[in-house]
Amino acid sequence: MNPREDHYRALLAFHRSTFVGPWIRPHIELEDSQCSLSVRLNAFSCSPLGTVKESIIFQLLYDASFLAAGTLETTLLVQCDKFEFFPFQNLTESRVTAQARLVYSSLKQWTIESALKDEWQNDIA
Repeated sequence: MNPREDHYRALLAFHRSTFVGPWIRPHIELEDSQCSLSVRLNAFSCSPLGTVKESIIFQLLYDASFLAAGTLETTLLVQCDKFEFFPFQNLTESRVTAQARLVYSSLKQWTIESALKDEWQNDIA
């Protein structure tokens, strides 16, 4: 087995072991410095107004960023310590994909860009 594949499996197992609720079991694809996390949002993820809760959108973006950074670091767990969040359009029940990729790296810091896209690849957040 390839050590990189073992690391990816460990990352996926770690992510699945965290408490994210029974409704979300995303399809995850990992590559070096990239992550794609796809999930169908249902009524559980929506507010009483019918739109997807902001906390759900944030968590999807955070998880994609965490996993993308985790593909690069094989000895420690990465930590996201700053997150810039721009206004986004309202979202209702649908299939969405959170995509994250490395855009800058230095010895002590990485910048990961993540975006949430709908079924038609339109940017949501």
